Amino acid sequence: MTQPPAHILTSFQVPTARPTRVEGAWAGGWRCDHAVISRADDPARAAWISKTMTKIRPVGVSVSRPISSSDGRFSVSGWRARTFLSGAPSPRFDEMAAAALKINDALAGEARPSFLRPPEVGTPWRSADIFAAAEEAAFADNATQWIAPVLDAESIPREDVAQALMKAAHVLDLREEIHAADQVVHADVVGCVMFDDASDPIFTDIVPTFRPYAWSVALLAVDSIAWASAPDALLDRWAHLEDFDQLLVRAVVYRLCVHIMHPDARSEAWPGLQRCADVVAGRIRRQRHSG
Repeated sequence: MTQPPAHILTSFQVPTARPTRVEGAWAGGWRCDHAVISRADDPARAAWISKTMTKIRPVGVSVSRPISSSDGRFSVSGWRARTFLSGAPSPRFDEMAAAALKINDALAGEARPSFLRPPEVGTPWRSADIFAAAEEAAFADNATQWIAPVLDAESIPREDVAQALMKAAHVLDLREEIHAADQVVHADVVGCVMFDDASDPIFTDIVPTFRPYAWSVALLAVDSIAWASAPDALLDRWAHLEDFDQLLVRAVVYRLCVHIMHPDARSEAWPGLQRCADVVAGRIRRQRHSG
C-alpha cells in the first residue's frame, strides 16, 4: 500500500515524519509521529466518523481522536488522520463485549448516516459493498437477492464455498422475528479494539452500522469463537441482551455470506466458521426443543 505523500504529512501537521506501516487495529494505516494516517476513500463516511469520534465520551473506554488538517478538514485527498495510542489486540473477549456496549451507549441517539444504505443491485460492487450486501442478507426476508448478484451461475464454487452455501440455507431457517430497535452501533469491535495493560480498552476507529444494540456483541462472539479460540460459554455470558440469540443467528449468516460472496475469502477460514455456525445452530435448536 502506498504511503501518504509529503503534502498529506504537511496537511496533518507532521511534515518531517517518516511513515511506518501499522497493522492490527489500525487497519493498515501509517504511523507518522503522533498521528496514524490512513486512506479515506469515502469522504462522507470519513467526515461522519471523525466528527463522531471527536464528540463521543464513552465511560470506561478510550477513543483515538481524529486530527484535522491545517485548514480544518478531516480528510484531505482521500486521507485521514487519528491520534496514535499504544496498545495491542488481546483475547479479552468479555472486556471487548462490555466496551462495545459502552460505545453503543455513546452512539445512542445518533441519526442514521446517509451513507449507510444497501448497495445497488445491478452495479459493480466494491469490497465494502459486498460486506454491506452480506449484512443485508442476514436481516432481509429474501437473502438470495443479496447473494445471487455475485455468484457465477456458470462455474462450480470452491468446496468450502459450496459448503457455506448449504450451511447458510440451514441457518437462515433458524431466524425468528427480532424486536429490539435499530440504532447506530459498532460493526467491527474485533478489528478496532486494543488493550494496554490495565488501561481502559482502546477503540482506534468506529465502523458504523444501523442495527440492534446487541449486534456488536453478537458479531464479536461469532468472530471470536470462529477464529480466536473464544470459549463457547461466551454466548451464555451475554445471553441476557435483548434478541441476542437471534442476532447470533444473523451474525453467523452474515459471516457465511461474506465467505460465499467475497473474492478474497480464504478456504482456511472455513473450518472455524463452520464450527461456530454449528455451535449457534445447535444452541437455537436446543432452545426450540426445550421450549
